[in-house]
Amino acid sequence: MGDGSMMLTRLLLSQSITIAVSFTLLDLPIRRSLRSTFLAGFSHLRNTRTNNRVSTSFSSDIMSYAAATESSTFIDKLALIMINSQNKQLVARSYGKSVFYTPGGKREHGETDEQALIRECQEELSINLSTSATKLASLQLYGVFQAQAFGKPEGTMVRMTCYRICPREAELELVNLVKANSEIEELKWIDHGFEREKLTVTGIMILDDLKEKNLLTDT
Repeated sequence: MGDGSMMLTRLLLSQSITIAVSFTLLDLPIRRSLRSTFLAGFSHLRNTRTNNRVSTSFSSDIMSYAAATESSTFIDKLALIMINSQNKQLVARSYGKSVFYTPGGKREHGETDEQALIRECQEELSINLSTSATKLASLQLYGVFQAQAFGKPEGTMVRMTCYRICPREAELELVNLVKANSEIEELKWIDHGFEREKLTVTGIMILDDLKEKNLLTDT
């Protein structure tokens, strides 16, 4: 193992950086490269060092996680979190589907996140994020959520990169303009008490996160 790889591994451990979440956000070739570095580094450290900061169980957990992550299939999606003046979140249900999801979709080739969300919101919500509001609106990254993809084979994961509209005044203006487009059978504003069986797994994660940040009502 090279000195550079060992230094990287030691630095990650000494700074107590959470590797598991960030690891899944990388492209597959990068994940594979880093996985090799981590496996070699943890193996070396486990065999040569014993102290309070590096444990066999910790290194084993990371190695198992890295192996599982490499073998997973990922679906990259974008989503727009919209919250109305009653502190309820907008969710959508497509024709023929039984569950609601956070509006958004996949990037098309060459699109930025902003371009993709502008297109998806026009197709699903009948609004243009850049022109529909009188107040200039922009997108702010909210967070990334990852879970088993709804209706897909086990092990197929969806990675949902979520944005919110800012400033709040622009979001509230766009909230009043939202209406279901041809792709959508139903739009609904939900609170934290909404039935979990009617949401995707990532939808539940987003709902709980919004509640934890006091952005949603209970009922």
